[in-house]
Amino acid sequence: MQESHNIKAMFDNIANKYDFLNHLLSLGLDFCWRKELLNALYPLDIKSIICDLATGTGDSAKVIIKKGFKVVGVDLSLKMIKISKKKLSKKSFFPLCGSGYQLPFKDETFDAVTCAFGIRNMHSIDKALIEIFRILKKGGKAVILEFSLPSGAFKIFYSFYMKYILPNIAALFSEKEAYEYLWNSICNFPSTDEFSDLLIKTGFMGIEQKSMSFGTVYIHKAYKF
Repeated sequence: MQESHNIKAMFDNIANKYDFLNHLLSLGLDFCWRKELLNALYPLDIKSIICDLATGTGDSAKVIIKKGFKVVGVDLSLKMIKISKKKLSKKSFFPLCGSGYQLPFKDETFDAVTCAFGIRNMHSIDKALIEIFRILKKGGKAVILEFSLPSGAFKIFYSFYMKYILPNIAALFSEKEAYEYLWNSICNFPSTDEFSDLLIKTGFMGIEQKSMSFGTVYIHKAYKF
């Protein structure tokens, strides 16, 4: 897919500044969001093996590994994978470069699948969800952390920050276009109800959705029974 090639190139270009800008532009809230991602995994046996899809530079995997779990990280960007491999070289982390549309695993391989701020970049979301469902064991869970559009008066402030302020700050350190894309991708991502419907259509059950940071971020939790 051409879109996959473009996404890969964009993340390769910003890989070296990715962590720094995530922490800066989220005002450090990304640490809290990833802790909530970890909390959403429980209850989970310590022997469980987790696939962290769109693992990026390994920040989410790092949080999960600290609790004793083994993590297989998958990302389309080779440069991101190289950074995650270096960052977690002495941990129970097994990184590989691959597409969320065609994961190189057998059916029912993992006890859980996590994806932090990555499903939004997979334009064929239905295909990615089908793959997540396929590689999950029966009784397994998917935990997806993703941006969302808030409602009410806060939406005005948030939209202004994301559309005008954030890209210009990012331009001082990295590629402005990547952070303009960020806002567009958030606007085009399904609403929480629409995403819940996609999960159910894929075959997931027991959908749980948790709002954080005034509705700008959601955790979507779903089970394969």
